[in-house]
Amino acid sequence: MLKTLIDNWGMLRVMSHFMKSVGGAKGFKLFSQYDKYYTAEAVKAALACGASCERPGNDFQRLLFDIARRRLGRCPPPEVGRPREPAPALMREYFEMVEDVVVSKACELAAKPVRDVIPEEEARALYQALVSADIYKAFRVSLYLGTGAARWGRVLLIGAGTQEPLDFLKACELAEAKCEVAAMEVDEVIFRDLARLAERRGFKAYLGWDSLGEGQFDGAVAQNVLHWASDPLDVLVRARRHASRLLVSQVVIEGSGIGFVLTYVLGAVRFLSWREVEALARQAGWRLERRYAKYPDYIAVYTRREQRR
Repeated sequence: MLKTLIDNWGMLRVMSHFMKSVGGAKGFKLFSQYDKYYTAEAVKAALACGASCERPGNDFQRLLFDIARRRLGRCPPPEVGRPREPAPALMREYFEMVEDVVVSKACELAAKPVRDVIPEEEARALYQALVSADIYKAFRVSLYLGTGAARWGRVLLIGAGTQEPLDFLKACELAEAKCEVAAMEVDEVIFRDLARLAERRGFKAYLGWDSLGEGQFDGAVAQNVLHWASDPLDVLVRARRHASRLLVSQVVIEGSGIGFVLTYVLGAVRFLSWREVEALARQAGWRLERRYAKYPDYIAVYTRREQRR
């Protein structure tokens, strides 16, 4: 517990707005209880279909059982009862998706390839619903306020989707800061919705890195994009070409829970540790300015390291 506190000392400062939204320390405790409960339920469902903790048969099983050992201490898991208190409204949508997508389908996911259970188009729609859930909206607003990103000026949101720009604008409003937001998407389907949103809300939308041209920004934000990217190093290198400062917020494998399994089921390309994220950032030419948290959400601000002549 002490090590976790030391590793994540800056989280309380960054997440003060989020803590209020979830009901303070009581809300965080309840979130952890539900996370453990649904982790145990998913593991039990997979084991009931013939999966083995000792010999996992596919990537879903390996990830699920590894997280069970981290969160619950062992696999098979101990008995975990459903929390008596209902989840706060802010969390309800998130845990409903965990129950529908992971727990109820754990048997199928343990036996078949993920895309045979949840087709790509369905996974895409579910992920868009996930990142638009109230709990993630509150998290992002708190993140942009707590790290000061809302006061950076001209900011590029990388892999923004359609919800992140709204959350960033909300943070700017709460900070009473003048923001110039640009959102970049590489997915053409998502970009069509993003472009319509940008026209209505008065920010710029770009499709792909090449569309940015030589544009420069005061800062860039990579919010949970590295584990979706085919080449996360390339994302960080390209971000460095366009911004002098970078906020990285990335769910990592250390300390992660059932939500990490949900992300994998919905299409995340890879699992990253916080050390891997930092190594990639250094390799891309970024210098660590301030690290707020190591896990399960790695949060840090970087500044561009100028190349030697």
